[in-house]
Amino acid sequence: MKVLVTGASGFIGRALVARLLADGCAVDAWDRLRGPDAPGLHRSAVDLAGSAPLPAPEGGPWDAAFHLAADSVPGGAWTHHAVIGNLTMTARVIDHLSRHAPGCRTIVASSGLVYAPGAKPHDEASPLGPTRPYGLSKQLCEDWALSARERLQVMIVRPFNQIGPGMAPGLLVPDVFERVARGDATLGMQGRDDWKDFLDWRDAMQAYSLLLRVDAPSGSVWNLCSGRPVRVSSLVRCILAECGVEREIRFADPAVESVLGDPSKLAAATGWKPKHELHETVRAICAHQGHSPAP
Repeated sequence: MKVLVTGASGFIGRALVARLLADGCAVDAWDRLRGPDAPGLHRSAVDLAGSAPLPAPEGGPWDAAFHLAADSVPGGAWTHHAVIGNLTMTARVIDHLSRHAPGCRTIVASSGLVYAPGAKPHDEASPLGPTRPYGLSKQLCEDWALSARERLQVMIVRPFNQIGPGMAPGLLVPDVFERVARGDATLGMQGRDDWKDFLDWRDAMQAYSLLLRVDAPSGSVWNLCSGRPVRVSSLVRCILAECGVEREIRFADPAVESVLGDPSKLAAATGWKPKHELHETVRAICAHQGHSPAP
């Protein structure tokens, strides 16, 4: 199977490329800075936010594509330019695939933040209503992709919080490690001590691999989440314990929100379920960061 991956140099992109190669796929990887090729892997430097023509597939059209490329730090300094930027990247990819690989299975990474806030876990039929620019950008990207559902075999995946080694600065987990390394006596968290849904990156890769082959109609939507509610403070304490340090944790906003997902649809269609507990994920991240497990 010949597969295109956009955003291939990102945290999820790198892991997905490795998984696809292990599954025996031939992978075309697009990112802004072209890395080295490898057996079964062809990389191209592609700026989806620019205006240069996109590379056409060589040796036949792509059988499938994963569109991961996006400005993907929800808590960053978002403006309308960033929102439109994510839509522009998605529109360019979808239109390019429609011309050069009609019928291609096109898996578009959205976000659980497209859902309207609610106390109950969100399933795929839950009402949409993003309250932050990042979530709005992803809803717009979904709409553009779904408008091509008769030209491509479109699948929308709504990940919640995928965590693992190599996450981008500005996200919760790397920020905690940075503050621990600085020796901050108190960890001042900019956000809230929300209930969130954290998923190990290895479980996410297994789900993406299964979605590549699942029998589903074009336009289908899939939550990618653990279904396990975890307070942000619990994740931070798990990181601190694994690093063998103690810190006071303070949150800037005392309000608490629940952003939880229901993975039942994915489980029923593929048999998938998360295998890794939170402490296993944190241990792997600590090892990647160079922290020895606490005795």
